[in-house]
Amino acid sequence: MFFLHDGHRIHFTDDGEGDALLFLHGLGGNALNWTYQRQHFASRRRVICLDLPGHGKSEGQDLAFVDFGRVVEGLLDHLGIDRSAVCGLSKGARVGLQLAARSPGRVSAVIAVNAFLHLSPSDEAARFELYDRLLQGDEGKIAWATRLLAQMAIAADSRIHRGFMRSLDTLDGPWIRALFQQIMDADQREEVRTVRSPTLLIRGGRDGLVPAYCHDELRALIPDCSSIVLEECGHLPYLESPDRFHRALENFLPPAQSRPRRTG
Repeated sequence: MFFLHDGHRIHFTDDGEGDALLFLHGLGGNALNWTYQRQHFASRRRVICLDLPGHGKSEGQDLAFVDFGRVVEGLLDHLGIDRSAVCGLSKGARVGLQLAARSPGRVSAVIAVNAFLHLSPSDEAARFELYDRLLQGDEGKIAWATRLLAQMAIAADSRIHRGFMRSLDTLDGPWIRALFQQIMDADQREEVRTVRSPTLLIRGGRDGLVPAYCHDELRALIPDCSSIVLEECGHLPYLESPDRFHRALENFLPPAQSRPRRTG
């Protein structure tokens, strides 16, 4: 399904009934990343997965990262949803926090998975060196993906690793590098201090991409905040250990309330 935002077709999926739970993918990902969560939660909630601008089937490479929250709010308006819980990975978590800060009445809860707001100078330099590989053609893109997956603690013989490498055929490396620059330039720390939605931080204990101090900083900034570390997971716990991930969300979110069935 699609809706229009500033003239761009934005793709999303919409499954189930009841209280809304919206999933936002990370940089370079898409709505399909949340297939396990769609299958698990759609029997008890209304589950929406969005291709953020320029990702997956969505248009909008010219839309700025700092406006992605407006896209999410536009989707909620399109679907007639007043309030939703929002679960995001990394970049997607930052978009969810952006929405919670700017439109607090629309966000019932936030789940932020392996998210960061800023990095130390040495970590930032290393991250730029990694993403600069996306400007070096196909060989650079493969080198970027190989190193990125290793930092994410994704095993080279895993289904996740194989799927990620296959996705490189459609990855726009220079655009991902440009969007990465926007993400790094966006300092959301003061904005995140204003988030009042109940927030759960989930960190993969083996994640080498987002340092542990980023998790601690978010926990200190957000007043109504709890956290959990899934020690056996890396950067993608919703794929690596979906059962534990689902339990963490179920323990955090209030029980889903029944809603009249949608028509039309």
